[in-house]
Amino acid sequence: MANLMRWFGSWVSAEGHDLQPGQAHHWIMWGFNYGDVLAVTAHPVSRQGGPQRILFVENVRIERLNGDNKLAFSVRNGGTDGIPGYGMGFSIISQ
Repeated sequence: MANLMRWFGSWVSAEGHDLQPGQAHHWIMWGFNYGDVLAVTAHPVSRQGGPQRILFVENVRIERLNGDNKLAFSVRNGGTDGIPGYGMGFSIISQ
């Protein structure tokens, strides 16, 4: 039977240091095994009537060194306005 783990994290800018259009943050995740199924999503904060905000999860890659697994990825602002914060959802399905 498969096991599912999920969690949610967030990033919030300091005053005046939003994630600007075209900029990216680079992230790393550990804690999974060879053959696990992984997912990551990014969710921009927004308010009703506010600007459209677009995030891309890109450059997703698995790296393995000395038996350790690492998921590396980038979150990029694909919109035309700065993003003051975003959340990231993660999941691992394992045997």
